[in-house]
Amino acid sequence: MSTALSDPAGFIRDNTAIAQATLVPEISLHLATEITPIWQASEVYLEQIGIEPPFWAFAWPGSQLIARFILDNPGHVQGRRVLDVACGCGLAAIAAA
Repeated sequence: MSTALSDPAGFIRDNTAIAQATLVPEISLHLATEITPIWQASEVYLEQIGIEPPFWAFAWPGSQLIARFILDNPGHVQGRRVLDVACGCGLAAIAAA
């Protein structure tokens, strides 16, 4: 069993860095950066050890844009339920919360 499956929180701590997305500097996330092992690992290696590509470890531009809009216009989500699906590391959901 890979470390990612047996200790997901430890895997995230060990393979990401706390950083801010460019468009949303007020929110810190565990992200893959140029200095983190998960960034440097190839997709082939990750597949060999049974780990899916870490799409969750990136603050995708679309997610940053949605989060920026929510932070700048909180009235659009205030008092509503917000569903963040496949937008990149939950950044939009965090901004909405």
